Amino acid sequence: MKLPIFIFFVVLVFGALSCDSQDEYSSETEEATLVSEVFPETSTLPIVQDIEEAHKANLFHQKEAISFDIILSFRGSVRLKGTITSATNSSGIRIDREDGSVIAYDGQKVWLAPADARVGGARFDIFTWQYFFMAPYKLSDPGTNWEELEDKIIDGESHSAAKLTFDVGTGDAPDDWYIAFKNKNSKLLDALAYIVTFRASREEAEEEPHAISYHNYQEVEGVPIATEWKFWLWTEERGLFDQLGEATISNVRFVDVENDTFAAPVDSQTVSR
Repeated sequence: MKLPIFIFFVVLVFGALSCDSQDEYSSETEEATLVSEVFPETSTLPIVQDIEEAHKANLFHQKEAISFDIILSFRGSVRLKGTITSATNSSGIRIDREDGSVIAYDGQKVWLAPADARVGGARFDIFTWQYFFMAPYKLSDPGTNWEELEDKIIDGESHSAAKLTFDVGTGDAPDDWYIAFKNKNSKLLDALAYIVTFRASREEAEEEPHAISYHNYQEVEGVPIATEWKFWLWTEERGLFDQLGEATISNVRFVDVENDTFAAPVDSQTVSR
């Protein structure tokens, strides 16, 4: 899906199981987009400014890279367990999976090691889960357009809301849209609703929107990080319903980038769309 230039892309996109799983929440229906290598510009929309300020975006982008452990499950089946490392400007991403395989994005191509590893949902993984983590810091990426909406109810509480769309040609899926829900007290990003138009028209995708909600924020060097995610079906009328999955984020730390951090691993193959 797209987490355009964003992933910003993005996805944001948002949630699915890999080709290795038979779960109905499949990566066949969602695909990540490429990430932006451009430092985000400041948005003039108040809700975006509030979220970026609450998430300490300026402080975050002073760091070189961030790394965290993730255990991600859908419908009771583990989808991903490993460590994700990302440049704070999304110019490089790396996933070290528990099984010893590595997925890396060097700013141009996606690589998978070892070379004989099954590709499965590797490309989806490298962009999608990184995007969900990075979302508060990608709201002003180039090609993003915002429309303020009326307040929406999330988990029984009123939230400020705004809809994100993209310029034509932005990312892999410029027809995707997202709705950001801002907590009125903390101003943190509480949830994102989204559609996925990869392999589907906008009309088809809008028949089943999804959402991710963020929980248990903890500060890491002054930056608030959500350490629990939940994935849902979502409609404007019902809000969040029918939980699809969850993720636990731990061992979050800012790190320095080495020459080989995001480079193609030894004995690897490229992964194209």
